[in-house]
Amino acid sequence: MFLSFRLIQLVVRYTGYDPFAHWDRDKVNMRLWMAIGLAGLFFALWSTFKYAPLTLPEAASYHGRMIDALRNGILSFTYPAFILVHLLLFYMIWRYYNGRVRAAVYQEGHHGLEVTSLVAISVPVVAIAIAGIYIWSLPVHGQKPEAGQRTLEIEVVAEQFQWRVRYPGADGRLGRYHYTLIGGENVLGLDFTDPKAQDDLLPTAKELHLPVNALVTIHVRSKDVLHSLFLPHFRTHIYAVPGQKNQVMLVPTLTTKEMRRKLGKPDFDYELACNQLCGGAHYNMRMKVVVESWEEYQAWIAQQKPAYQPAQAPTMTEVRPSNSNL
Repeated sequence: MFLSFRLIQLVVRYTGYDPFAHWDRDKVNMRLWMAIGLAGLFFALWSTFKYAPLTLPEAASYHGRMIDALRNGILSFTYPAFILVHLLLFYMIWRYYNGRVRAAVYQEGHHGLEVTSLVAISVPVVAIAIAGIYIWSLPVHGQKPEAGQRTLEIEVVAEQFQWRVRYPGADGRLGRYHYTLIGGENVLGLDFTDPKAQDDLLPTAKELHLPVNALVTIHVRSKDVLHSLFLPHFRTHIYAVPGQKNQVMLVPTLTTKEMRRKLGKPDFDYELACNQLCGGAHYNMRMKVVVESWEEYQAWIAQQKPAYQPAQAPTMTEVRPSNSNL
């Protein structure tokens, strides 16, 4: 485009012929603005539908559905407002370009209209803020279990470049840990002097198992660098910060089998990913997530062994003969 304009300038300079001398420049500019603006609006709307499948997948948690409902509610009036404002902009460009109306008309402000506009804008903004604070507080500041709802606390620990999951044992509670105890087979630094830690489970399978419709509290920490726990289907995200313990809560609403049937994908699996570039092998920071019934979860837990394995007492394989000289 620059070369085209430069070529026209050279033609005008050396030949004296200006092919645009008789053009109405204001009208040309108006039409160009209209064409570019309408084309941009068209492609913006087209890309919305074209790339919609690449956005967040279907929500499979209680608060995730509420987040999607809030987002869809916001888009239900921001999209029409976006289109309307741009159509008005294009109309103003066409209606009031310089070749048509040259004299500006001064109008005094209308106090009633200003107040009405302010209230009309403020009401939805305040409503969105209140709804957003409530919905976003559910996974962060906690949810209370409903009557008869099962609860579960687990711990997810990040390190370069894998995730480890710790489940409570028969007591249903996670035991203490300390980073100074990390070493050897004690990869999470569990304090085995704490009775609650002695029955904690540390499965070798790289899977995160969650019971459906249970209130799950996930404690998150990191052993080395900054990581980020991201469960896209559950609209759950929280940082794993070295030296800091974070937690997030969620209620899964669809089992893996149900989501497979719903999507028509028999090989579908939920995924836990790291949403923070944590090093050269960041791509390994993935884990399969299995959502199942409470009975299936209990059956799977029953197959796991506690992380604490006390040493066996030594057995005498031979008896030392008595010394008659003593």
